[in-house]
Amino acid sequence: MTVESKDDLTAELENYSSYNTTPDEAMDLFERARAAGCPVAHSKELGGFYLVLDYDDVKKLHADWETFSNSPTVVLPVAERPGFPPIEFDPPENTPWREIINQGFNVDTPAKVEAGVREDINRLIDQFASRGTCDLVTELCEEVPTLALCRVIGFDLNKRDTVRELTARIVQDMQDPEKGAKAFMDFAAFGYQEVRARVEDPRDDFLTALSHARLNGEPLDALQIGQIMNSFLIAGHGTSVAAMASLFYEVLTRPEVRRRLADDAELIPSAVEENLRLHPPFFGLYRRATRDVELGGVTVPEGSYLQACWAGANRDPKVYDNPNEFDLDRKFGRKNRHLTFGFGIHACPGAPTARMELRLALEEVLRRLPDIRLSDPDAVEYQFLGTETSAIVTLPAEFTPVN
Repeated sequence: MTVESKDDLTAELENYSSYNTTPDEAMDLFERARAAGCPVAHSKELGGFYLVLDYDDVKKLHADWETFSNSPTVVLPVAERPGFPPIEFDPPENTPWREIINQGFNVDTPAKVEAGVREDINRLIDQFASRGTCDLVTELCEEVPTLALCRVIGFDLNKRDTVRELTARIVQDMQDPEKGAKAFMDFAAFGYQEVRARVEDPRDDFLTALSHARLNGEPLDALQIGQIMNSFLIAGHGTSVAAMASLFYEVLTRPEVRRRLADDAELIPSAVEENLRLHPPFFGLYRRATRDVELGGVTVPEGSYLQACWAGANRDPKVYDNPNEFDLDRKFGRKNRHLTFGFGIHACPGAPTARMELRLALEEVLRRLPDIRLSDPDAVEYQFLGTETSAIVTLPAEFTPVN
């Protein structure tokens, strides 16, 4: 690759945002910027922000919340709306929100719902197994996280279509202040109704926990319940759909990887981690500088927004050998753990559950459809879907029909 000068890249970087390019074009731009010595670059899009690409710099954005605040927003453009807890709250406000959310998502959650999620996955496979064809995205990837979230939160499974519809509206309309606010409040009303129902009909679920939860000593109101529900669904649905689709794509286009996983399912967690590194569902979220600060040789003025670009950091050649390659044998440790789930006090509490969903989906598809193949792997492409989400939207596949 020819190394470009910083001047050659300035105009391209100044006009960069995920709303006016493709994921492939963005990754190429990140690689060229890094090679030209631009680990931190300014874009005038979305109200202006600094793009931060290097692993150590991105990790610093997460570790130093006093300098790089998550409040008032982690997505651009800035819009008037309630915050998404706990990620858009810094200490001390962050702590009580996280304590509430940790009642739903914690390290024990996967074990509680794993059997049910595996059952859901197999029921979905049953619906297309005898046909010999399917779209892995629309018929599996989009369904599994919804059903898993319904199990974790406590929504009856017959509410899943409503949950999916409301989640999709929130993501799609976030750029539009009027539509975004209405989508948010519609889901808040739905969530509040479900929580209130648990007062009369308590169960062993998160909805019941919310019906008893207190924030600063007061019961949760409709808006606060809506904030929690929106955080769960935005962080826990679209991201898992995108990660699952890219996992299937990577495995099904790599015969040697596929053979090894079929022979030894214990390697599937390694495939999940490498896929998360290579294809973070969110390219990155934003932080706000609380003071003038120097980062990557660039002075960032107080009040500026910075994108903690996980997609760039996860392919930093100073941290990962052959960073653009899918390496099933890549070892992760304290110094090179991928940043797809964030880092520090704002790390994603749903990460263990997401990993479980990805593992089970790949396990069951490889077990039940051993000769599954993509119908046209060369036609597969990633798209930006809003709020920095990068995803494959369709993944047609073929296999020998089974009963």
